[in-house]
Amino acid sequence: MSNKFTFWELCNTYNKIEVPIIQRDYAQGRNTADVEKLRNKFVNDYLIKSIVSDEKIELDFVYGSILTELKEDEKQKIFIPLDGQQRLTTLFLLHFFIAIKENRLAKIKDVLLRFTYETRPSAHDFCKLLLGVETIDNLSEIKNEIEDSVWFNEEWKHDPTVSGMLNMLDTFANNEVLLKAPIGLLDQLIGDNSDLVTFYFTDLDQFGLTENLYIRMNARGKMLTEFENFKSEFSKIIRYNHSLLEVVKDKIEYEWVDNLWDYRASNSFIIDSPFMAYLSFLTEMLYFKDAKFRAESYESDFLDFRVLREVYSKEENLKFLIFSFDYIKEVKEFNQAILWEGESLHSILKSILSNKRDTNELFIYFSTLLYSFDKKPKVNLLDFIRVVRNLIENTPDNSRREWPRLISSLKNLIADENVYSVLFELKDENKLQGFNVDQRKEEVFKAKLIQEFSGFKSLLFEIEDSKNFKGNIANILKIPFVDSEENFKDYELESIVYEEKQLKVLGLTFEGYKEISKQDFNPIWGNFLNTTLYTQTYESRLVYSGLFKKHPAILLFAKRFAKSKLSLLDYIKKIQKEFILSLAKKFNDFSEIKRVKDQLFLYYIISERIYNQTYIQFFKNHNFNFGWLAKETGYKSLFTNGIEGCQYFQSTNPIFQTYNQQFRYNLGLNENNTLDIEVIGGNKKRNPFELILNWANGE
Repeated sequence: MSNKFTFWELCNTYNKIEVPIIQRDYAQGRNTADVEKLRNKFVNDYLIKSIVSDEKIELDFVYGSILTELKEDEKQKIFIPLDGQQRLTTLFLLHFFIAIKENRLAKIKDVLLRFTYETRPSAHDFCKLLLGVETIDNLSEIKNEIEDSVWFNEEWKHDPTVSGMLNMLDTFANNEVLLKAPIGLLDQLIGDNSDLVTFYFTDLDQFGLTENLYIRMNARGKMLTEFENFKSEFSKIIRYNHSLLEVVKDKIEYEWVDNLWDYRASNSFIIDSPFMAYLSFLTEMLYFKDAKFRAESYESDFLDFRVLREVYSKEENLKFLIFSFDYIKEVKEFNQAILWEGESLHSILKSILSNKRDTNELFIYFSTLLYSFDKKPKVNLLDFIRVVRNLIENTPDNSRREWPRLISSLKNLIADENVYSVLFELKDENKLQGFNVDQRKEEVFKAKLIQEFSGFKSLLFEIEDSKNFKGNIANILKIPFVDSEENFKDYELESIVYEEKQLKVLGLTFEGYKEISKQDFNPIWGNFLNTTLYTQTYESRLVYSGLFKKHPAILLFAKRFAKSKLSLLDYIKKIQKEFILSLAKKFNDFSEIKRVKDQLFLYYIISERIYNQTYIQFFKNHNFNFGWLAKETGYKSLFTNGIEGCQYFQSTNPIFQTYNQQFRYNLGLNENNTLDIEVIGGNKKRNPFELILNWANGE
């Protein structure tokens, strides 16, 4: 039996709509030319046009199974879509977009939360957090705003499903018809009598079709054939070289089974899944190695026999495939950490065999294979991996269209010599095309330092391996030569000449940095309020830099702290007292201070020294940005002359509010986000400015 449903009705009918792991990634959001063409026709010319024009449409059939589970003694009905995932995801995103557009997401959020990619952590978390968005400032820039949000995990950009969802939202955002549509579209989708967009829903269980049978019937673009059938078909592709064919046939039955045995699924006695995952990875990388840079479109299914034939009809690629499966045995011994969370080459292999995709890890592993396949010295391998890691990690655009160029550049680093010797002799920077220009220059500069100072290598590696730097250490390399935050702009790495004394300053600074960076700098964060770490905006806000871990203000603090030879607590007291006394030279009355950074830093010192508050009590709710609003009854500022550079409070003082991601003017003052010092009542002390000046003078 089939029933006609809207997406809204389906969500209200079941406790959960759970896209299973067997489904492919969200393909309708891909950025390939053919998918963009399809998206334009289906989304812009058909779906949105029909909704805005109030024309009813039907989106064919949606098949699935119904599961029942107990939750807190209540039966929950779960719908598992096996065909229709793409359309359902698009409708989910469309409901979200229109709800945000009409400021009504809160009304439908609980129902939309029933739609989930439960078995895919990144997609699951993204959908959940997406529905927590309260507002979008500029709908036409929704993709950028989401990616810039504090809650957004940068790693999600590498998840094809999340990336596809963002692209679909961007498609909506660029549709002028939808953007300019009058309020009321949401009611046309969720109204009690609304049947504007419908589809037919069929429960496969009613026909006795199990999930496994359905997969066999409709593979949905996945390579899910019998492994034996696959081996037979693959043999036909490589039979042009009889000797290599026999090698593959033998190894696939014996040696490779042993290599992959530890990576099979629990309670499984076959290695089909890890084998196919590894083959897909190798095929994908070899395909892009020979692909055209920024072609109009690229293949996406790397277990398709047409693609396999294209790749492995080249004898060199077939030899590389054999080597790579053999190399697994050697990779098992590579347990030395090469990434910042302790990942080793072996752990990266495990991720690949589990079909987990992280572009940086894919490139690190593939470049290792390229290096080893060329029989380069094993003693130099870790240095080579380190440089590759630094380059790929700090190249923002490592999208697939860039892969052909990036792989070509990586091959230019492979040589019998150590990679730092290669970089030292590098005359043509185009040899590393595709990678971030500044990072390329940094790698060359570090190579020259290593060549000149043999003892520098261990310090360099320690700094690079910091989670806070992740291989990008240009700013801290400048630190021995700068004395102010502004000085950083005056120095390019190429112009810096190190001597032993600068290396000592670098090492000393890093020791100080390790001390101050504990707990993500939080305990000392207030001491950066009057630095360039914070920027005052035209919209009455003071916001900190998202790149704070490598920010000049923090690095200079580390340098000065390390040089002081004081304990961290004593050093902080010293700079706070110096700040107070410098204000006293400029102002007879601290209430006249107008610079917002000085106002907040002064508040912070008073909170810490006079009221004995911790940073947690000052930065309310762990919020580190500041906005300000007109004062109301119950609140009072200690300043009287306004805020310099603020369009709204040029001569009168507002009340500060802490916030995290987005400052909400329309909600008014909230005591939970107000600095205690500006809330009337409680155990307040008279003349706090006088008290803090006395403290600074040692009284």
